[in-house]
Amino acid sequence: MRLFLISLALCTLCSVAAAQESEPQAIIFETDMGNDIDDAMALDLLFKNMDQGNINLLAVSVHKNNPHSAEYIDIMRHWYGYKNMPIGVNSGCITNMDCVDYCTKVCDLKDEKGKPLFKRSKNPKYEEAVKMYRRILSQQKDKSVVIVTVGFSTTMAQLLQSKADQYSSLSGEELVAKKVKYFSIMAGEFEKEGYAEYNVWNDLEASKYFFEHSPRPMIIVPWTLGDQIQYPGSSIANDFGWCKANPMVEGYKAYSKMPYDRPTWDVISAYYACHPDHAAFQLSKRGEVRVVGKGVTEWRDDENGRYQILIPDAAQREQILDYFREILTTKPRNMK
Repeated sequence: MRLFLISLALCTLCSVAAAQESEPQAIIFETDMGNDIDDAMALDLLFKNMDQGNINLLAVSVHKNNPHSAEYIDIMRHWYGYKNMPIGVNSGCITNMDCVDYCTKVCDLKDEKGKPLFKRSKNPKYEEAVKMYRRILSQQKDKSVVIVTVGFSTTMAQLLQSKADQYSSLSGEELVAKKVKYFSIMAGEFEKEGYAEYNVWNDLEASKYFFEHSPRPMIIVPWTLGDQIQYPGSSIANDFGWCKANPMVEGYKAYSKMPYDRPTWDVISAYYACHPDHAAFQLSKRGEVRVVGKGVTEWRDDENGRYQILIPDAAQREQILDYFREILTTKPRNMK
């Protein structure tokens, strides 16, 4: 009888452990939606992984100083069938980039009757970004959330600097240290000497603060890697015949003259967060990153360092692109 009870207890523990391991990865997506089309492609990938049960996308936060950026995300959450997913907006963002604004173009699209082409919320209730982070993180298990941050470090620095509030008695840095598993971040460049990368220099002080003060590890997608893996415009033109209009595809078409291939910087960061154990991914040794000058990222080897760089070889990069072509062209489960 005793042996039976011991065996039963061990089976129960194994079942609990297996259930914990199979839980979808909790993710928050931090984006400068509208500055480049790879943000929209990354969000598409995250929604598709939600469909497959791989992740739980807790929220999306946007720090581009353009109201149509949040509206475009709202359109996407409706179209993919996740209309109740929270959206955070950084109203104090200092950046307002002069870029091709595909968000506004997609938001303004009309159908044959002159009505908006895509559904969206009549009265969207966007949250202030840092407050949303603090609210959501306070409700999660310890070291359980992956933050995919693919734009500037504005909101991340503000989160680390935030004070105790109604959601948590912890400071921002303490809350992140307790609840975040790691950051999957697109930022920096480590092969092109003296290169100031776009996501770093656009909010330089925030980047310096974030890299210096992050209490959790970062898995970094550098500029060179995203540039090496280009999504083919021919796929956008030919592989989405299963729907009349797709907000990601319409954004891609609006961003530049078709057909064109586009680097997948942000898409890689999202993919890693969904499938960190995939054979396509290879990581550098551990190290530390320092932001110097006007946005140059310097690497220093450190076996106890917080950071690692994604360094897939040529064959692995081809695997990553194959996955993108498969997942992005898949019909969403809850498409509206």
